[in-house]
Amino acid sequence: MPVKAEALREIPLFATLTPDDLAQVATVTVERRYTRGDIIILAGQEGGALYFVRRGLVKVYRTSDEGKEQALRLIGAGHTFNDVPALDGGPNPASAMAMEPTTVYATSGGQLRRLIAERPGLAVAAVRTLAVALRALVTLVEDLSFRHVSGRVAKILLEQEEQNATEGEHTQRRLTQQEIAAMAGTAREMVGRALKELEAAGAIRNERGHITVLSAERLRMLTS
Repeated sequence: MPVKAEALREIPLFATLTPDDLAQVATVTVERRYTRGDIIILAGQEGGALYFVRRGLVKVYRTSDEGKEQALRLIGAGHTFNDVPALDGGPNPASAMAMEPTTVYATSGGQLRRLIAERPGLAVAAVRTLAVALRALVTLVEDLSFRHVSGRVAKILLEQEEQNATEGEHTQRRLTQQEIAAMAGTAREMVGRALKELEAAGAIRNERGHITVLSAERLRMLTS
């Protein structure tokens, strides 16, 4: 389904483009819809597009040769993913799956790179996008390297709570322990122990797998 040019201003990469540039991007952008569990992209595929989550939730993840999954990010409405291969022409670095009914805008990577070569305004925006992606990667490495499991879990819960605060009540969701484990790069059993520690500290309440944040401030303290 084609996308109206003005709707693309929601995408950070395109927010400052002129109406003419925006119209050109719209010609290479389509709307796609997915149900929960649908695979949007696979790691290693060539010809990657730039994706923007219009509504819903997307999990970006890697899978080892042994089948172990490492969730890298959860992408909510208003954010992009697969930015790097769309801009450099390389293979997709990770897979992406819809976690709930999801609508995305997909912009052809090849056509996007052609437009970047022709339009300086888009080239500057692309540099900013790559800088954001690099910062996110550095943060992930830092979390896995320096934070203990309870600190990583606290950070994940805090970020999810902050995301829920920006969305309507009907769109909010809670992470499962398995999803938290994948994002934290650890086993589900370790997440269970971490949740008990956070509950003992008065930061959360965990009732039958439903996690409620009681104190965002205590979660922040426990992330260090």
